[in-house]
Order: sequence, then C-alpha cells, then structure tokens
Amino acid sequence: MRACSRWAAGRGRWRARWPSGPAWAKVVGLDPSPRFLELARERVGDIPNLTFVEGDARALPLDDESFDVLVFHTTLCHVPGPEDALAEAFRVLRPGGWLAVFDGDYATTTCANGDSDPLQSCIDATVSFLVHDRWLVRRLIKLVEEARFEDVTLRSHGYVEAPSGGYMLALVDRGADILRSSGRIGDATADALKAEARRRSEAGEFFGHIAYGSAIARRPAAR
Repeated sequence: MRACSRWAAGRGRWRARWPSGPAWAKVVGLDPSPRFLELARERVGDIPNLTFVEGDARALPLDDESFDVLVFHTTLCHVPGPEDALAEAFRVLRPGGWLAVFDGDYATTTCANGDSDPLQSCIDATVSFLVHDRWLVRRLIKLVEEARFEDVTLRSHGYVEAPSGGYMLALVDRGADILRSSGRIGDATADALKAEARRRSEAGEFFGHIAYGSAIARRPAAR
C-alpha cells in the first residue's frame, strides 16, 4: 500500500493506476486542508483503491507498519518539526518499506537577472510567507538518518522558466501583494513590479529557477 502527504490529484491518479510493477492495493493521499482534499477528489473521480484523508503529517491517522511506500511531496518544508513527520513515516511503514521525499531547496528561488534586481524582493517575500524552512533540503540526509532510515540517497532536480514565465510569475504577484499588504511598498510599486515581470516574459527576457532535491531511503528490514 502507498501513502502520500500533501497529495496532488494528478499524481494520485497516476500512482493508483500504476501501469507496471506492483498493483497497489490501497493508495492514501493526506493533506491538512479540507479545500485541497475537495479539489483532489473532484479532479480524480472514482478510483476504488484511492482515498483522501484530512490529517497532520506529524500525527498520521494511519496504523503502524501498514504501508509499503510513503511519499512526502513538497511537504516537509512547510512543517514545523519535520522530525516528527519523519518519525511518523517510520512508524507507518512496514520493515523494508520505502520513503521518498521531494522538496524545494527554496533558498535558491530566484527570478533575478542581476544584482539588486527588484523582482527578487517579491520572490523572497513569497518564500518567507509560504515556506517554514527554506533550507530543509540541505539537511535532509541528516534528518532522514536520524529518523532511523537507511540507504539514504539524495539527488538534485532543477526547475527553470525561460525565456517566458508561468508559475514564477504567480510567485512575483504573490510577493508584490505581500509587500503591499505589509506596508513596505505602495500600490504603484506593487503594480509596477508585476508589470515588469510580464514585460520580461513577453520580451523573452524572463528567467526563473528553483532547485529541488529528492531523497530515497528504506526502513530497515526485520531481523
């Protein structure tokens, strides 16, 4: 069986209907947001072996040693106390079960084209608002090993938007709104920052980047 925290509906549908390899008896997606779970259910439709559960990764509403695979997808950076979430992952995995963590190294998030680029202030504001620990990936191996997992491997994955923007434009917008609502900039400046991001995108001058990391580890097999 397979569990995942902070589930995306598209990934849930793909994993529940895995085209090769093991046939998953049960796939559970978990998120603390009722609204996100509602959207996931709407997108996925009726898949008998896929269910969604509201819950906290630090106190999983799942039985001991009941899953073969557990996935944290862009989850742990948002969790105060990721150690508790990893301890819960260890608890619910069967001996020999696998843990997969995919998260952003959000300290690398940028859309700057040079020093003192004003758009970077928007990116920094968004990351500070949305992410609890922007440095999480850099200590992920230690965290996973301290949770008693073994055979830990870490890989890097880059996300780039160039020469036009998409998702990163939304990060600029969010940051401009955060800076405006905090009183650090006025309406005109916020609107100008959003307009500059779109000007670059339309002119083919936009660059956005986030580094991601993935860790794979295993709960020790029963001896």
